Amino acid sequence: MVTSSHRNPAPDVAVEVFGDPVAVAAARHLALAPAASMQELAAAAGVSRATLFRRFPSRAALVAELCRAAAEAFVRAVEEASPGEGTPAQALERVVEALGRLAAVVGLLGLQPLQEHVEADLLARTAATEETLRRLVRRGQESGDFRVEVDPEWVLTMLTWLLVGAADSVRLGRLTSGAAQRHLAATITAALRRTP
Repeated sequence: MVTSSHRNPAPDVAVEVFGDPVAVAAARHLALAPAASMQELAAAAGVSRATLFRRFPSRAALVAELCRAAAEAFVRAVEEASPGEGTPAQALERVVEALGRLAAVVGLLGLQPLQEHVEADLLARTAATEETLRRLVRRGQESGDFRVEVDPEWVLTMLTWLLVGAADSVRLGRLTSGAAQRHLAATITAALRRTP
């Protein structure tokens, strides 16, 4: 059984993504209890419910802000992984490693309900980054490194839901964060890489 100390998202990553201590605490708690109420989130952040409501007028506003921060972290992670450099296989490894670091911290935010305009905003913020990932997959297919029958859109779908699954495995204590990252990388690599 994984101990509780291994179930929590890495503090440095949470701080890096969310910055503000109240947002960090709320995000960490949502990673362990996705249905948490504002009262529970306030307690986790060490503030009163009234204080939390002054900072975020509703639970929807809180989730929207966390999701925006997560979207920006996704964009930064892919950018910093330099997917246009090196061989497609090397680039894929860097991208998956960078996104895997975020999984336990932001993965379950993908299951939070969002208002339509918030979802549209998030999709707009990440559109260019998603296109970068499609280009990486196509580059690997053209070079013969990646299987041509795997649609780039499916790769984006796999990445999204494997990040959610990795986060949930950590939350439930089934895997450590490190193990979830390794399995994420192995699954994406096995799905894409051509065998000799």
